[in-house]
Amino acid sequence: MAKIIDPRRHTWCDTPVDSIGLLIDADEYYPEFYRVASMARRTLLLAGWQFDSDVALLRGGREEQVSSPITLLKFLNHLCEINPGLQIYILAWDFHLVFALEREWLQQLVFEWTNHRLHFLFDSTHVERASHHQKFVVADGELSFLGGLDLCDHRWDDRSHANKNPFRVSRGEPHKPFHDVQAYLRSREVARALTEIFTDRWRRAGGAPMTLPDAEGAEPTFADYRPEGGIPLETKRVTLSRTDPHGSPTGAEHCTEIRDLYLDAIDAAERFIYIETQYFSSQAIADGIERRMRAEGRPPLDVVLVLNMEAETMKEQIAVGLSQAQMLGKLRAAAAETGHRLGVYYTLPACGEDETAERATYIHSKVMIVDDRFLTVGSANLTNRSLSIDTEINASVETDDSGDALGRSIRRARASLIGEHLGDMDFDRADDLVAHLDSVASPPTGPRAPGSSCRLRLHPSPTADERVLLEVIDPQALPFDPAAVEDLDKRHGSLFVGGLGVLWRHLFSSSSSRTAEK
Repeated sequence: MAKIIDPRRHTWCDTPVDSIGLLIDADEYYPEFYRVASMARRTLLLAGWQFDSDVALLRGGREEQVSSPITLLKFLNHLCEINPGLQIYILAWDFHLVFALEREWLQQLVFEWTNHRLHFLFDSTHVERASHHQKFVVADGELSFLGGLDLCDHRWDDRSHANKNPFRVSRGEPHKPFHDVQAYLRSREVARALTEIFTDRWRRAGGAPMTLPDAEGAEPTFADYRPEGGIPLETKRVTLSRTDPHGSPTGAEHCTEIRDLYLDAIDAAERFIYIETQYFSSQAIADGIERRMRAEGRPPLDVVLVLNMEAETMKEQIAVGLSQAQMLGKLRAAAAETGHRLGVYYTLPACGEDETAERATYIHSKVMIVDDRFLTVGSANLTNRSLSIDTEINASVETDDSGDALGRSIRRARASLIGEHLGDMDFDRADDLVAHLDSVASPPTGPRAPGSSCRLRLHPSPTADERVLLEVIDPQALPFDPAAVEDLDKRHGSLFVGGLGVLWRHLFSSSSSRTAEK
């Protein structure tokens, strides 16, 4: 069986790892970050798309077991107070104005106000209309976290995804059920690689020179680290891949390692592809799946997509929702023609007997598993921009034999994720995935399937309304989700303001021409 990961095309670095695994949802990740940060003696590097100073890291009774602060900024300040040798650096995307009402104001001042050893910097050195979307933490040059989760409000939930949870609050207000995945990696080589990205971006963004202690000669801080939860992956090597037009830290321009890795993993699939993603609007990925479906002489696939029922905000629906509907329509047609099995789902929170789900669980994870022999997790969504112009980072593992220790651990991870969405944590099967999930999932509207308590729902997209819009609009021509750096010159207008005008002109001109024809 041919290897999927090609060091020449997919790999920024391939490194040894002492231990690696997945932390599912913030209820597993936030306490582990808190524990690791509390143990750090020298450095903490935090890179993210968003940070909130007041996000509570411990909830559900865990906060009662500690005497130190539990909100992010107070906690970090406390660490600096009790450990004079600790330096903390926070690198955040210098967000677009369209997000201003969703973010803390004067954040750099807020984070740096009380402690000169806590350094905060906004980074706007991405290409035009892109974003810095990497989310990772490095502690003492030894232990790293990497994935889809930021340390910010509206991200916390536990694996039960209850319809109502008194701990799922941000700034005193309840927020939606939320699902995500973060990897932990104990490895000085991985930590060194992520530190190189961090320091290079810090320098490009105009930060003051960083002087970090050499971890190589230091006594290990996390030699005995084992997370309290999570799903370990039984491997001693991990591959890190990037999306970055600037190719930080190596300077290799137009770096699309993650996109190329996804495409080759799809092409190599023999039994199934399992995907969780916040958005599915990538033309390249949809084309890759269709190409695999139409390949002659290849076995039929089960392709499982776990997506959001709808975008989080109206701007996201405009930016990627219609493109996603177009991609799903394309794949549904290809599956029907070729006999491959495509299952597209979203999931509801767990409801009590007298409850009705108020909204679907929000899928924010970015995971792909192929044949239980390959797994990748990181920050990259399956959008054009995440695979071309934004900065992203993924970690991947692979085995030649899905029956060996790593293959069995990947299977456990996949079964655990599907079980969470089903509300059946004992789920474990690899054959006829789509047929089974379709048989237990309920339609998007109306009651659950007879005799089923399953939380999984069949995704309706493309809906009738979406099909009408797709007759008059090509969402790939809009400026929101460019597929390459060179596309930026072809798609005029700012990220959202100009884009809304483009959409309006499309709708208006199409409506006028139809009227004229009549």
